[in-house]
Parts: sequence; C-alpha cells; structure tokens
Amino acid sequence: MHHPRIHRTVLALAALLVAGVPALAQECTKYVSEAGSGRVATLERPARDLGNIAADLEPGDVVCITGGVFNGRADSGADRILVPVEIYGGYAPDFSSRDPWGAYVTVLTGVHNADNFVTDARLMIDTSDFATRLMAARGEETEHRVVVDGLVIDHANRNYYAGDAELKIVRQGTPQHTPTPESGGLVIRTGVTSTIVVRHVIVTNTAPTQGAFAFYPGAAADVTVEHSVAVNNTGFGFHLSTNIAADDPDDFPRYRFAHNAALFTHKHDAFGTIGGSAVALEGRTHVELANNVFAFSDAFGLDNARRATDLVLTDNVFVANAMGDYQEFDTVIDLANLADWAMEVYDAFGNVRAEPSYAISDAWGAAYGARVVIDRNAAEAEVEAVDSWANTVRGFFGWNLQAADLDVDSDVWLPRMSLEDAFATAVQLDGTYGPVAP
Repeated sequence: MHHPRIHRTVLALAALLVAGVPALAQECTKYVSEAGSGRVATLERPARDLGNIAADLEPGDVVCITGGVFNGRADSGADRILVPVEIYGGYAPDFSSRDPWGAYVTVLTGVHNADNFVTDARLMIDTSDFATRLMAARGEETEHRVVVDGLVIDHANRNYYAGDAELKIVRQGTPQHTPTPESGGLVIRTGVTSTIVVRHVIVTNTAPTQGAFAFYPGAAADVTVEHSVAVNNTGFGFHLSTNIAADDPDDFPRYRFAHNAALFTHKHDAFGTIGGSAVALEGRTHVELANNVFAFSDAFGLDNARRATDLVLTDNVFVANAMGDYQEFDTVIDLANLADWAMEVYDAFGNVRAEPSYAISDAWGAAYGARVVIDRNAAEAEVEAVDSWANTVRGFFGWNLQAADLDVDSDVWLPRMSLEDAFATAVQLDGTYGPVAP
C-alpha cells in the first residue's frame, strides 16, 4: 500500500510534538471521518471528506478530521475553501482524543488518473475575495483567521511517475495519464487584516514551481508557521510571499517562522534553474526565522533574491545547500559573513552548520543519491555550440550557446518518499532545532 497506517513504531524514528493540541471535539463545528458519509458533518453523522463540505463551510467554522486517507471530493485530489476556517487533523475515530503525528495521521492525497482528477493545490484556502470584497462592501471589519493544524499532505498518489519504481516524475501528461501536478500542497491566500496559523503539517512529494507550502497574506497579516516539515518537493519548501502591492511597511505581513524543517528541495528539473531552495522570501514582508533546519537543497537554504527587508535569523541550522546558505538579490553569502554582508538582515546570530542524522530508508537514500543534478551554465559552456537561429540570438545578448549533444536529463527526479521516511525527518536536532519543541 502506498499509504500504510502510521503506527506507534513511527515514534521510534522521531520525537513528535503532540502536546498542546487545540480544538477538542466539543469545539468543532464540522466533523469529517474516513468512516463518514453525506454532508451533514455532525459528530453523529460526520462527512466522508473535507472536499465534500468545502462549499458548505461558513466563516469561522472549525473542522475536525479523523485519521485516515482522504482523496478529495469525487477523488479530485484537491480542496478549495473560500472562507476563513480552522482545520485540525489527527482525531480518533470517535473524536474523543487527538494524536496527529502518532496514532491518528490525517493524510490528504489523491488518485492519479481518477475521472475527476484536477492538478490544483491539494489544499487551497483563499479568503481574499471574502475579506476585501464582501465584507468591505458591507462596511464590516475584515479581520479573520485561518488555521491548519495536524495534516500530512502527500502528492505521491497524485503524481505521474515513469515506471513502477516511482523514481522519476513526469511533468507532461499523455492521452493515458494526467500530468504530475505543478502545484503546492498547502496554499493560503488571505485578504486584509488576517491571522494565519500553520502547525504540525507535513508536505511531501509535491512538484510545484513555487512553494510546497505557499503563503500570500494580505495587508497587516500576522502569520505563524511552526513545527512543520517540507520534505522531498520541487520548487521551494516554504514560499513566504505576500498578497499586497503597497509600499507602507506598516501594511507588510509579519511572519514568525520557527521550529520548521525544509529538506531535500529539488530544482524544477535536473537541467533547470528554477526553484531548489528550502525557503523563498519576498519583498514587502517582515520575517523572523528561528530554530529551523534548512538542509539538502539544490539551490539555497534561504533565497532572498527579492529582498525581504529587516530579516531576523536566529539559531537556524544550514546543512549541505548546494549553491549557498543565503542569497540576497544576486549576492551569495555564507554563514560566517551573514551578519556583516547581508544588507537586508537586521540581526543574525546563533546560525550554524550541523550534521543531522535521519532514520531514512536506505532505498530512498540510494535513489536520491542517484540523481544527476546539472549545472546548466557549466554544462552549456563545456560543449560545442550548434549553428542555429536560437544561438544567433543568444550570442547577440551574450548568453551561453546551446549544443546539440548536451545531456539534460536524470533518471531519478523527486523519487517517491514513503510517509515513514517523511516522518523520520520530523526530528529535533541536538535538543534545540527542528520541528519539535524543546
């Protein structure tokens, strides 16, 4: 089975955070259970899937979901919610207790090639229209809250793989196969004056061009992302962006990004130059990053090419990021010079390199190690250029010329990671860092 139950044996792989879990059963307004049916969504008659009730949700609803595997309404593999809600996974079948990273794992996935399959983000919450049009038109306050807590979002069953070994994703569809979704696992977009809280969420096996986790908060938003893991994704592990164009710093969203891990973040493809960073930052944001792990990225630990300002970076761990620890516009800066050379960093201390140990299976490790990651500029410079119109244009602009015999592929790209291996990365590092609270 591609989604085996995550039993207590997983706890031997990682010290998982289960304390301080909010929203017990009596506080829920909507209930979802693997054993449910219909759309009533009460405790006595829970709905079968979050997607089945997405259009019925009202602002402020608190949705509680049992452990299990959920494929979206009609096996679509994608849920879209347009009002502010709170979603909590990891409940027992009777909703009497909650253990989201232990006994009752809530997995959002899909069914590749299902009749109703769509390639959208697995879970999209977009309150921008709700806040800025509906409420503002009525002269009401726009303050609202979005919470996602205790989910595992796994695109593996949504992806199109080349062969039964599932070592390489295929991005282009065929008459027989829908393409691998180029969308994130969790995407949240909000309107003015919002609060976003994301905790205890794992996103794995997604193949976006942007973020496996992607955030686009509106003006004056307060965003907390903590104790969450992005592992084995393309694009960016976390994309901390904004939904505003204003230049007033008082309107910039404020991020508190702490005790997270972004690991094994791949470029879009072996030859490409898109993505591959653990975290991507954007301008018009205020961001504090503390006690995180940024590891094994094809590009950077932190990509700040778009110049988020006044960053605070404390007690983060950087591990084996291929192109560098931190990029600011077009300047690559290592940890030793971060506090002195980074113009957009207000304060940086306690950031270190380390050698974490993860109980990942040998099979997945061997597959990941077999990837061929191509340095495009170096590869193009080393081969003989061909005589073509494209190279005439490239030569005019001083770009590297293309060659006819350049091998631009890899037999392994985004190899499928099991949930056991994904959970094995959700560990505390040296008693201080990572997605588990000290």
